[in-house]
Amino acid sequence: MLVSCVAWDRSVMLTGTDPTARTVDQILSEMMTPAGRARIGDLYAELHTLGELHRTRLMGRLVTGYRAADAVLRNTAAGRNRPDGRPIFKDADQHSSRRLVNRTMLMADPPDHSRLRRLVSKAFTMRAVAGLEPTIRELLDALLDDLAARAADGETVDLMSGLAFRLPVAVIGRLLGVPAAEQPGFQQMVRDLNAVFDPDIANGDMTDADLAADTLEAYFAELIRERRTHPREDLTSALIAARDDDDRLSEDELVAMLVQLFTAGFETTTNLIGNGMLALLEHPDQLARLRADPSMMPSAVEELLRYDSPVQASGRVSRADFTLPDGTVVPENRFLLVMLGAANHDPRVFSQPHRLILDRAEATPLSFGNGIHFCLGAGLARVEARMVFTELLRRFPSIELAGTPQRTPYLTIWGLNRLPLRLR
Repeated sequence: MLVSCVAWDRSVMLTGTDPTARTVDQILSEMMTPAGRARIGDLYAELHTLGELHRTRLMGRLVTGYRAADAVLRNTAAGRNRPDGRPIFKDADQHSSRRLVNRTMLMADPPDHSRLRRLVSKAFTMRAVAGLEPTIRELLDALLDDLAARAADGETVDLMSGLAFRLPVAVIGRLLGVPAAEQPGFQQMVRDLNAVFDPDIANGDMTDADLAADTLEAYFAELIRERRTHPREDLTSALIAARDDDDRLSEDELVAMLVQLFTAGFETTTNLIGNGMLALLEHPDQLARLRADPSMMPSAVEELLRYDSPVQASGRVSRADFTLPDGTVVPENRFLLVMLGAANHDPRVFSQPHRLILDRAEATPLSFGNGIHFCLGAGLARVEARMVFTELLRRFPSIELAGTPQRTPYLTIWGLNRLPLRLR
């Protein structure tokens, strides 16, 4: 999963003025409100009329154009930490959630990032993901059987709690060796921890996020201790034994790695499934096309990723001066907020970006980021989503909304709390 880091120290913010800054800041301010998030597509369209890169007072440089966003994500001069190597989260010494996140691979720059990624990447290769498909199918079939039984009794089912959360957490839980009986309690903890990446939390109450961090750290530290004594055929045991030449993960790195893999391993996929199903229901013509031609599923998942990305923003800091494709120079030590959702709706790259077109054959969406921080679990998320949508449409000839969907209150990690459905 790729997430934003918008609760930065303001010393890396841009303080200069710009003729469009007030307008862009007004749009940004609206985006932070529930009403603004409810019409985020309109706000992205408004930003696109103002250009690809914007100087703001609220968020430094705001990157909304696809080409500019792709260039920033690919450029190693746009890192996660300050040029002097200090972590960019402010007040990390006061909040365990920020301290934990600062220790993850997600927040590392080379060479540390390269070393950490090498030690874990084998578990997420195409071959490794293909090997997980029988496990995914077994878990998915059981969950769909449960939904079908409840639907047969006339019950309205919530896709989020009934499937979109349970499947991804079961898959990553089995991969890491987290017992199935312990998995349900993690959903709220993960959402509480991921709130640290949202703009609204920057000066807000961090109590829930810190408690989630403390609980997750303690849980995975205990899992590591147990696996050191009794190793199993799971990724936790493999990471304990993993070597890169003579290098091994330290205890702190192991804990942070497992927390990141577990939280990222299901939150993005959960949101892809929920957002994607809602998009299909809101576009019945496209849903009918997919039912009629299931071979469209791979391109359909890419379009669902583009249309309503499970992650809307990702933060960077310029570790050195670098130049964008249009010749714009980004000076050292500037904060950049890359709006992945806006980039995926750039009319310069995607024709009719506001429309859901399942066989769209244009640029790859940036929902999983790009460059060295490209989402490690992107392949697994895509496979899970394809299997979920394929089986939902096969098993239920009629899928309808049975109430108002409820969005999470966050901008960065973008998903639903509830999606009530009637399945027949």
